[in-house]
Amino acid sequence: MSLNKNAASTRVITNVKEIVERNIEAAVGAPFIATGVPRILEKTSGEVWDEGPGTNFSLNQTSIYTSREATSKITGTLTRIVQDETNVLSADIRRVTFRLNYTLFGRAQSYEMTTIRAMDR
Repeated sequence: MSLNKNAASTRVITNVKEIVERNIEAAVGAPFIATGVPRILEKTSGEVWDEGPGTNFSLNQTSIYTSREATSKITGTLTRIVQDETNVLSADIRRVTFRLNYTLFGRAQSYEMTTIRAMDR
């Protein structure tokens, strides 16, 4: 029983990390020019982020894990925070954070990653 619980926990944590990393990579790879800021890099103090397929945006839930028999499902809330990063050149540099909050075995969990993104030249 303990081994099954540990294996399930590992699968969930792996999926959580993949979701957050995928969104960080999307923010780093998005074209960022003066004439057009992509939505993923628009400034926000924190909003629920709809990353697309697998997200039930009406419920603000991102699917993290579904068992093979579809008897167990874990969802979470993915939040995006984009803020100005102060610098001596007054360049448009943004700090981008994605945080995924979820519950696993009755305990609240959270995983987040942050990156810094400067405007393309």
